[in-house]
Amino acid sequence: MAEPTMTEDLGVIRDPSRAPANLRPIITVDGLVKRFGSRTILDGVTFAVRPGETISILGRSGTGKSVLLKTIIALLDPDEGKVTVLGRNLHELAERERLNERRLMGYVFQGSALFDSLNVLDNVGFSLTQQRLDPEEIRHRVQEALEAVELPHVIDRFPSELSGGMQKRVGVARAIIDKPRVILYDEPTTGLDPITTDSINAIIQRLQKSHGITSLVVTHDIRSALTISDRIIMLEQGRIVASGTPTEIQATKDPWVQRFLGVMPTT
Repeated sequence: MAEPTMTEDLGVIRDPSRAPANLRPIITVDGLVKRFGSRTILDGVTFAVRPGETISILGRSGTGKSVLLKTIIALLDPDEGKVTVLGRNLHELAERERLNERRLMGYVFQGSALFDSLNVLDNVGFSLTQQRLDPEEIRHRVQEALEAVELPHVIDRFPSELSGGMQKRVGVARAIIDKPRVILYDEPTTGLDPITTDSINAIIQRLQKSHGITSLVVTHDIRSALTISDRIIMLEQGRIVASGTPTEIQATKDPWVQRFLGVMPTT
């Protein structure tokens, strides 16, 4: 398996402060190592995400993709290396400051993670309620977010009244409620049928085009990654093994990448 070269193909800008403002990375991951006990989950991961890009982190289950997202958003701390988001290292901040910085980022959980006891209004508007905004403003902003994911009619429903695909879209609405510049998606199409998967992919693309949102999408769904991505980074055993545009990834001669792309994952 060929090692990638950590150069322009990974979007790395070694001195971001000297880059033009529109090219300064939104997210920079440099030499990231994460361990749980004696097991190394992420092993020297390095890449950067430019403003307005959609990058997919593609790999098999258990290769560290979700751990990478949780480390970027500072739900987990790295053992080595550095992560900056919007120019700040969240891991150096106190917890209250981390919470404030996370409002600049949206996070779509793998299982939607909706509160069963709350209706859609209260689920999507949860962050706004914590900020003590006026209830009328909260309802207005929640309605806007639901319209962005094509669910304007479900504001008073409960999660149990929604299909799996609708719950995923409500999760996306909650992620954009604070008008973030960055959204992190953890397996947004897992368990969905092809039609619903296409709907989620279309929403990710539309948010990029209409809102200029930078997206980092963790997935093992090859078809989705090839559809939505400006660039794809392939992760195996905690290390980057390939990166490039969808066209470049499909054209690679690397045997491991060819095998991965040739067999659709089943889990």
